[in-house]
Amino acid sequence: MYDNYAEALDDVTVCVMSRADVNRLLLTDPRIAARITAILGRRLSDLEQRLSDSVFKTVAQRIATTLTTLTTAQPPAGPLRPGGRHPQIALTHEQLAALAGTSRETCTKVLREYADQGMLRLARGRITVLDTARLKDAAG
Repeated sequence: MYDNYAEALDDVTVCVMSRADVNRLLLTDPRIAARITAILGRRLSDLEQRLSDSVFKTVAQRIATTLTTLTTAQPPAGPLRPGGRHPQIALTHEQLAALAGTSRETCTKVLREYADQGMLRLARGRITVLDTARLKDAAG
């Protein structure tokens, strides 16, 4: 799998384990194996949904779907995570375009249209969702 890669959007700590270490860990505690299986199942389901979206949805719908997914994945604002009443996504247009499977230029055009409709507010490296319900409708 050397042709695969990942790029972190935030600071991360990476733990590298050999195949033998992973096998030993999985056999040591079945709860770990069950948890990994559940995570892989959820990721497979998410991947199938993204593939379906890329075939059956328009670019604008894919961008709205990606934004909706990112906002629902965020924990709600509260005393431990202060923030405004509107969810914010800290991504560039290029990063969002890559997630939605389109070009940066097309992504920027669609984001401006959504901003003109009052669904979003755009700032450098940050997108604020102003109308979650309308954005979900736009996602199809």
